[in-house]
Amino acid sequence: MEDNRTVFYAAPSSSAAAKTASLLLIDARRSPMMVSLNGTMTLGRERPGSTAQLRVVSEIASTRHGEFYYDAPTDSFYYANFSETNGTYINGRKMISANGQHPAPYRLADGDVLRIDRRTLKEPHPQAVLMVFSRNFKADEKWKSVNPDSTALITIGRSKNNVIHINDMTASRQHAEIRRTPQGMFIFDNNSQNGVFVNAVRINGSAQLFDHDVIRIANTTLVILDNRILYNNPGESAGALAVNIRSVKVDNGRRTLLRDISFTVDNNDFVLILGGSGAGKTTLINSILGKIDADADILLDGQNLKQDPDYMHAMIGLVPQFIDLRLEDKVYNTLRDLADIKLDSRHYDKQEKDQRVLDVMDKVGITALKDHYLKQLSGGQKKKTSVAAQLIGFQRVFICDEPDSGLDAASREQQMSIFKGITEHIGEMANSSKIVMVISHEPDDAINPDTHQTLFTKVLVIAKSAKDGSGHLAFFGTPQAALSYFNVNRLQDIMKEINPLHEGGKGLADYYIDRQYAEGGRHVQ
Repeated sequence: MEDNRTVFYAAPSSSAAAKTASLLLIDARRSPMMVSLNGTMTLGRERPGSTAQLRVVSEIASTRHGEFYYDAPTDSFYYANFSETNGTYINGRKMISANGQHPAPYRLADGDVLRIDRRTLKEPHPQAVLMVFSRNFKADEKWKSVNPDSTALITIGRSKNNVIHINDMTASRQHAEIRRTPQGMFIFDNNSQNGVFVNAVRINGSAQLFDHDVIRIANTTLVILDNRILYNNPGESAGALAVNIRSVKVDNGRRTLLRDISFTVDNNDFVLILGGSGAGKTTLINSILGKIDADADILLDGQNLKQDPDYMHAMIGLVPQFIDLRLEDKVYNTLRDLADIKLDSRHYDKQEKDQRVLDVMDKVGITALKDHYLKQLSGGQKKKTSVAAQLIGFQRVFICDEPDSGLDAASREQQMSIFKGITEHIGEMANSSKIVMVISHEPDDAINPDTHQTLFTKVLVIAKSAKDGSGHLAFFGTPQAALSYFNVNRLQDIMKEINPLHEGGKGLADYYIDRQYAEGGRHVQ
C-alpha cells in the first residue's frame, strides 16, 4: 500500500468481451491489489512460464488453481475451482468435488470472500490468498489502513470523531468498535441500525477477529491483515442481490408453487419480471420479501437476508400497486413522519431526517408538491410520492408490483423513467443507486425517449409448467438476449410464447423451461 491507495494489478487482457468486475486480492506479498476481471481469466501460482492471467505469489496455490469467467446471457461472473490440493473457500465454505468431478462453478455475488488456505481458517497459512469480489469496486479504489496497536479502541461510524469515519448515511453514528484484548481482537456492534457482518455472517453483539477476516459495515469493507485494518469508504450504494429459490410449497407440502428459480442482479439493474397468470410472480415477490416461507437463500452483498428478517425488511422495499398513504396528509409531512419511523433516533438526528426528506423529494421530482395534500395529487404524482416513501429508509432493493397499472402510455413511460432513475447515480444522492425490479404488463412502454431503447437492463421470465403445475425459470438475461431467445420483436410478445393455448398463447412454457435447465445446468451453485 502506498499513500493509502491499493496497487492496481494490470492483468493481461482477455479476448472475451464482457462487463468488468473487480477483486481485492491479497497474497504472500501482503500488499493489497485491485484486480480487474474481464472475460475468462485463469487464476494460478506465479512461476516461470505460467499462462495464468491472474498470477498470485503463494506456495499453496496450484499452477492452474481456478478460473473466473463471465456469462453474457445472465450478465454474471462465476468462479470454477480446479485444484484438488488446497482448493478454494467461498464465504468460509470449501468448494467440494462431487463424483470425482471439479466442484460446480459458483455464481459470484458482490462481497463474496474467496480464500486459498489450509483447513483452519482462524490460523491462515502464511501464504494464504484472500480475494473479495465486487462489481462496485473501482480500479482506483482508495483504501486506508489503521494499526490496532496504535490505539486501545478503534471506533467505527458516521460521526467524524470515529477513528474509522464512514461517510455513509446507512451507517450509524457510533456503529461499532474494535478492541484488542489479551484474548485477541474483538469487534462489538453498538446496537447499530444495519448490523455488522464478519465473513458474510451478521454478528450477534460481538465476534472475535482473526487474520484475513473480512468485515462489512454499511457499504464499507474492512480486512484484517497482519496488524492492520484495511478499509474503503464508498458511501451509500447497492450491491448484488442473489436469489436462489429451491421451492415454495403450500397445502402442507402437497403443492409446489415455485421451483428452481435462481438469478443474480447487480447495482444499477432495472429488472423486468414477466410471467403469465398463475406462474408465480407474486409468490416470487413474497419470497424475496420474506413474507412467505420458502426453501430459499436471498443474499444481498453476500448476506443471507432470510437469516435476518429485520435486515431484510430494512433493505428491500415494496412499491405496491395501490397507494396506502394517508390522503389527508401533506406530502412533506407524510415523508417526514416516515423518516421518524424508518430512521432510528438513536442514529439520526432531526436535521439529518429533514435533509433526507428534502434529498428524496428532489430525486423523485416532487419538491414543488411538498405542501400539497395527497388527495390533491394526480395518479402519477401519488405514485412518485409512494416511491419517495420507499426511498426514505435507505432500502437498496425495490420491488414494484404493476406500478404502471391504470396509467396511460405517456404516464407509464414517465413512471418507468422514475424507476430507472432510482437505479442511477443522480444529483445530491450521487452514490445512492439501487436495484429495481418491476412486474409490468406493458413493458415496451419503458423506453428512453431519446434513444428509443428499453430502460430495462435484465429480463426475468417465469413460466408455469404443464408437467408439474409449478412456476419455473424460463429465462434470465439482458433484454436483447431475451428477444433473441424467444424470437420476438417486443418484450410483451414473450408472453404469447409461454402462455397456454386457452389464453391465446402458443403453449411453449415447458419448451423454454426445459431449454433453460439444459443451458443453465453448468451454472448450478
